[in-house]
Amino acid sequence: QIPNSQEKSKNLLTEAHSRFFDIYDVEKIAECENYLALAYWRTGELEEAETWIEESLSQNIASSSHIRLHSHIIKCLIYIPAKKHFEIISNLKDLEDEFLTCQDDCLKGDFYNHLGLALKNIGEPSKALEKLELARHFHKKSGHFIYLGTVENNLSQLYKAEKRFVEAHKTIDSATKTFKQIKDRTREGFSLDTKSQIFFAEGKHEEALKTVERAILILGKSENAAYVVETYLSKAKILLCLENFTAAFMCLSDAVQLAKNKISEEKAENLVKEFEELMKEKTASVVAKTFSEKETGAEEKAEEKLELVLHPTIAHYQEFQGVWIKNSYLENFGLQKGSLAVVTKAELKRGDLVAINEIATNSVMCGFYDSDFGLVCLEGIGEDPLLFDENDVEILGKIVGVGKSDKNSKGKIQVKPLNL
Repeated sequence: QIPNSQEKSKNLLTEAHSRFFDIYDVEKIAECENYLALAYWRTGELEEAETWIEESLSQNIASSSHIRLHSHIIKCLIYIPAKKHFEIISNLKDLEDEFLTCQDDCLKGDFYNHLGLALKNIGEPSKALEKLELARHFHKKSGHFIYLGTVENNLSQLYKAEKRFVEAHKTIDSATKTFKQIKDRTREGFSLDTKSQIFFAEGKHEEALKTVERAILILGKSENAAYVVETYLSKAKILLCLENFTAAFMCLSDAVQLAKNKISEEKAENLVKEFEELMKEKTASVVAKTFSEKETGAEEKAEEKLELVLHPTIAHYQEFQGVWIKNSYLENFGLQKGSLAVVTKAELKRGDLVAINEIATNSVMCGFYDSDFGLVCLEGIGEDPLLFDENDVEILGKIVGVGKSDKNSKGKIQVKPLNL
């Protein structure tokens, strides 16, 4: 929390490094090089960090020494932003016995944390979960709360990737609480960026934007340029999905400029490429799974199998049903007569636009939802709200999009999100 702390640290470590060279204490030389690599990593200067860690690894010290094992951990830290996940696994796979026989629970926790994170990033979630749980176990034993919070941050990212959003939020909230308690503002800010990514994955873009702005406010005072750059990129992605293109491009520009000045030209170029990929995804439609169409009215109709071509902002939903709109009650909200309301199972809140099925008549109706004391209320259908006993209706789900009833040449329906 000291201003310019990493620059001061680098100067002191460089002086120490020079003095240990004078007396040629190889272990202390390697230890200084480890810490210099860490200092450069903390400011996001990854090329310099990698140079120092390679120097440390070149020193002739025991492979089982605490200093050498720490070098391997720092090298993993440096490889993460470069997405060298297979290299991390390759470097660590033959070192498990060395780490397990050392007496430092913190190093054991670091080993399993980096192995678990790399496994997550190459698409091995079950193996990753096993390693990250081991990491949390060892960091609880070590009492190193910074690293314990970091493991929880990584666990929440894993849960997010698996769409286990309740667990993801619970774990990242625990990490943020830990960082607050130990007054680690940099990691507190970065944990909020993770939380914003979870909201983003859920399709809750407004909540994601509010959270990432809190993260940027905290990280703006940090020396870790890499964290700041990643958080700006998160915000740019959210703004893009909210179709605020000007703000998205300005945010990306800030990230690229900071990356050029503090990290590397390569990092700046990679940011632009990542943003370009998201632009392509946004402009390209996503074909949903076939879904079962529900017809309004009392008469039974054979279910027709259709395919949806989804706008990317609603592509994260999993299962869909369709309701053909037979009236003009909801035209002001984007549901035109003759259009297809696209419905998905989701957690409902008061005021959500939903579709329900009245079980006795098999009639499907759309309107704004409320529920209390065993009653379901549907508004927006005529002048008066409709009230139902909750046992008399089936809630089909929340309406998230609308499609045109005429199919394109491939028999698919283009679906746009509702802007309520």
